[in-house]
Amino acid sequence: MFFLTFSNLWSFTFFFSVSYVILVTSLLIYLLPVINNQLKYSLSKNKTYFLMLNSSDIFLILATPVTIILLINFAWTSPEISAWFGHVVFTSFQTKIFTLLNLSFILFLWVFSHTTYYSSKEIYDFLITTFSFFYWIFLLFCSNSIFSSIFVIEVLSTLILLLIVTSTFSSTYFYRNTNLSFGHLFQQTTPFSYIQSILYFFWVSLISSLNLFLFCLFFYIKVLTFDWYLIEHIFNFVVTSSSSKEIFTLSLSWYILIFCLFLKCGVAPLYIWKPTFFKGIPFYTVFMYVCLFYFFLFLFIIHMLTSYFSEVYYFYSVTSVTFIFIGLFVLLSIVCETFYLKSFLAISSLLNSLFVFLAIISPHLVDTLLLL
Repeated sequence: MFFLTFSNLWSFTFFFSVSYVILVTSLLIYLLPVINNQLKYSLSKNKTYFLMLNSSDIFLILATPVTIILLINFAWTSPEISAWFGHVVFTSFQTKIFTLLNLSFILFLWVFSHTTYYSSKEIYDFLITTFSFFYWIFLLFCSNSIFSSIFVIEVLSTLILLLIVTSTFSSTYFYRNTNLSFGHLFQQTTPFSYIQSILYFFWVSLISSLNLFLFCLFFYIKVLTFDWYLIEHIFNFVVTSSSSKEIFTLSLSWYILIFCLFLKCGVAPLYIWKPTFFKGIPFYTVFMYVCLFYFFLFLFIIHMLTSYFSEVYYFYSVTSVTFIFIGLFVLLSIVCETFYLKSFLAISSLLNSLFVFLAIISPHLVDTLLLL
């Protein structure tokens, strides 16, 4: 017998509506160059050979589905929902995050639409990839277990690689290659540095993915669950009633997770790859990476550490602050030697991230030191 619940209502009226709007929008973006070529062919009979889509019209086309999704988000009111066998949760927090994601995405579309020319098919591939980001970031904040979160993070990392590949339309606009002294502070986006950035990100994603798989293996053997809401209770039980060997195994799983998250985000001291990665990619991709991928992934990690892993995170506060101070010392020692704009953007984002980590852990570190 089929029972009508809030979970089923949310799935059919909210999630599938959002999925349908994003799917139709992606198909529309894919058809825009075809429509543009058809208009060029029809106007060529009237001796009009040049035609380019207006940026304002493109922005209205792309911002309309995002606005519809925003209205769907405002229209939905219900208590906390757990759907799909507990893998997805939707509460007031997800509603607020989804609103922030919509507004940030509209801002990105406005900036992108008014600063680029829709002259190649790669631009539309780039836009389709960004809409995929919009969809999977929403699922990241709705994930209700470690396994589902790691799966969505891996999908987002794959999309970043696809985003870099589809951004070749702007990597071909180098900064006056005939005059290498011009724009040297911007670090010229050359084909060599572009390929180097792709390879850097590929190997970093591969290493972090393998370590995340190792974390899942160690963690499930020890805890036997991936549910967020059971982790703190199991951790308190292990710390208070288990042997040193079991505590060491749990600590090893925790350090593997921190290593993977810091490497995935490029947070110091595991930041070596990030300035080189920023140097080779175009400014559009840097803007997309920082404003959407990095910002929301970092926001999710902060929420995960302070809400789901709070007892575990503050239990190892001394170790965490040690990593933070090492990263601050290293970054402050090299920030004045950052001569390229893209490298400066990478270093500044790392510094801001470390300051946030230091702010959320400092009160608990003081309490820990007083107890010692």
